[in-house]
Amino acid sequence: MIKYLMRKTIYKEVDHETQDMLLQLIAQYHVIEFLCFKFWVVILIFPFIPLLIIAVLDNVTLSMTTQIAITVFMLICAVGLLVSIKIFKRAMFGFSKMLAETIYFLICTRKGKALSKKDFEYIRQVNEKLYEFISTDKCRGYCYSICFDMCKTLKKGFIEIIAIKKLSISKNDGKPYTLHVLYINNGWAFDTYSLRQYPVERLHEIYKAKVYKVFDYDFIRNKSYDEFRDEQEPELIKWSAINDCSMFSKT
Repeated sequence: MIKYLMRKTIYKEVDHETQDMLLQLIAQYHVIEFLCFKFWVVILIFPFIPLLIIAVLDNVTLSMTTQIAITVFMLICAVGLLVSIKIFKRAMFGFSKMLAETIYFLICTRKGKALSKKDFEYIRQVNEKLYEFISTDKCRGYCYSICFDMCKTLKKGFIEIIAIKKLSISKNDGKPYTLHVLYINNGWAFDTYSLRQYPVERLHEIYKAKVYKVFDYDFIRNKSYDEFRDEQEPELIKWSAINDCSMFSKT
């Protein structure tokens, strides 16, 4: 039922294939985001709770003074909240987004075998900027550099460069695939787009992936990100052309 509603609402502008991909990649985030937004709806209806309680109680007689006091209280609260929303709308929605990101990170991002909780804690201690990116949606669009940094920071795992089926919400350049990079460890992959961990083959299936190459930590140990990227670029350009794949920007 939830998936059906999402197809008809937030994903209604994209084709069915893209809907299938988004439902497997980021649907949980949108559900959490929606619930966090509902927090403010609960706050808005709070002033009317006394009236609702009184309405369902039988044999309750209130004096005129009490009724007026309740009515005035509700009006003051309602007006105050509406004014607050108008003034602090950006801050309120910012809080909802931050809350959603935090909940998603704790119950979704950290769940998997590519990155353990100890790995996340280690990254937080030694590379605070990288931790900030992988714990929020800031890492979207920076898969190449993020996965390289993760491999270098943890000194383990693999970088896998793949071509993935392009979402219909992406820029249309006539090519059905676009390049993407995954961090792989223990047979699982961390995906910077969904901010989740999946068994590698499962993520390949979702993305309808074509694999270019996989590089282990030893291969990049003594390379900077720029050196690694520039070294791979000539062959990657040729491979992308053969596989109808868009190149990503140098990030």
